[in-house]
Amino acid sequence: MGKVVEFYYDVVSPFSYLASTRIEAIAADCEAELVPRPFFLGGLMKSIGNQPPASLPARGRYLLQDLHRWARYYGVPFTWPAAFPVNSLTAMRALIALQDEEHFAVMHRIFHAHWGEGRDISDPDLLVDLIGSSALARAHQAEVKQALIDATIEAEKRGIFGAPTFFVEGAMYFGNDRLPFLEQHLRGQAV
Repeated sequence: MGKVVEFYYDVVSPFSYLASTRIEAIAADCEAELVPRPFFLGGLMKSIGNQPPASLPARGRYLLQDLHRWARYYGVPFTWPAAFPVNSLTAMRALIALQDEEHFAVMHRIFHAHWGEGRDISDPDLLVDLIGSSALARAHQAEVKQALIDATIEAEKRGIFGAPTFFVEGAMYFGNDRLPFLEQHLRGQAV
């Protein structure tokens, strides 16, 4: 493998969902290693004083239109969840505990349930269906909770202010719409 792509995300972020449908293929095509970096977006935003885009009325109205455009462009399902905003804390704890080959498969199941089907990922019964009861039990362990706190603090230290955020060789790329720039970087054509 060549370069390393770090993918900072939270499943509560619709743009992280969209990016997740492309980033693995981009990394594979560019012979790069993809490293998942789950963190808790709600905690980060509170810490730095940021607001979700949907909380601003004008931007919120445009956001939904933009998300549907991106979903059509990528050819992926998109359904705005009835339960929004939703607390992604337990899901993110479960994901940070899965730093192995299972990680991306579980991440995709959670993203699809929430953003593809509009389901409430804060529902423990749904999480058991998506990730299994043992993974859900791990999400409540003290060391897993601390790992997510540490990952969120690290994200803030790196200058992250939202999700998705990517790093390649120290260069930061924020947002699903920056994937073409990230790909150019991986190909040695950084702009």
